[in-house]
Amino acid sequence: MGGLTTAPTTAVRLLRRAEIVDAVWNDFIDQSPQQVVYGYSWYLDVVSPEWAALVATNPANGQWVSVLPVPLRRKFGFEVIQQPLFCQFLGVFSLVDATTVASDLLATLPQFFKYCSLYAGRFERQTDWPAFFEVQFCQNFLLSLRAPYQRIRSAYSRDRLANLKKAEKFGWQIEEKNDIQPLIDLFAKNHAAQIEGGVSENAYVLLARLYEVLQQKKAAKLLYALKNGQIEAGALFAIDQHRLVYLFNAASELGRRQNARTLLIDRVIRSYSNQDLWFDFESPQQPSIAAFYQSFGSQAEPYAQFKYNRLPFGLQKLQKWRLALLKTINLLPSTSPK
Repeated sequence: MGGLTTAPTTAVRLLRRAEIVDAVWNDFIDQSPQQVVYGYSWYLDVVSPEWAALVATNPANGQWVSVLPVPLRRKFGFEVIQQPLFCQFLGVFSLVDATTVASDLLATLPQFFKYCSLYAGRFERQTDWPAFFEVQFCQNFLLSLRAPYQRIRSAYSRDRLANLKKAEKFGWQIEEKNDIQPLIDLFAKNHAAQIEGGVSENAYVLLARLYEVLQQKKAAKLLYALKNGQIEAGALFAIDQHRLVYLFNAASELGRRQNARTLLIDRVIRSYSNQDLWFDFESPQQPSIAAFYQSFGSQAEPYAQFKYNRLPFGLQKLQKWRLALLKTINLLPSTSPK
């Protein structure tokens, strides 16, 4: 492909899902420097079935130069942009310098969609953000796997190495399986109660469906840590051309105490070391978890989250009233058994 070219004058148009040809879209994602598994049509079809895209084209020949996938949900009778589960970020995929084109695409977005509850993407800080966008910059963490395993391991923090050695001595049995249900059960039993607002059953159905599709694309690796035949921790990784994404994980109290997830991550790093890949920790914005991921010697990758509201004033007031009501309801004591 050569180097990126300067962005030409572009025309931006909206394509609905039915107008997008999978082969054309996926080939474009493949060629773009921003390629990531979340951007493929088959991935978006699972996590956001009603997705659309803004496409910047060269007016001279009609060829695509940049695309912005737009995850959508229908709420209150209108379309809302909402970052889907199991999709850390999207953003602009471009065959030209993405910064200028990103500004054009973002400026066009509210013309089609008046409300964005959240969108996450890899955007440069110098992007020309519309004034009414609320923008927050976040950090993901990546670990290069291009070096030999022992060199990568030598960059682990002292505490991480100590915990890894404890996990190795504990005698975990690591197995690769093709059944996602034990991982879902582990999460539901050991983590769901700590998540504000709880976890919908639909999220588990979505994860199972996503795993099925990743399997079909030969893009999934599912590992479990067992002790005395009992699954105590698990991790699902999504694999693409450039990244191993730590997509979902869970552990029992024993798994947490005996560092099973540290061992699972290390086993994958060992298996894929000396390859032109990044280990993507898909990091939530929690300092304690970020510190855990950094302890493997990872480096920060910035991305941005934004939201905006261009709904008519009356709808904005109705929306604020509804959110306030929901918060009040959530504060009421639950009568369901724990």
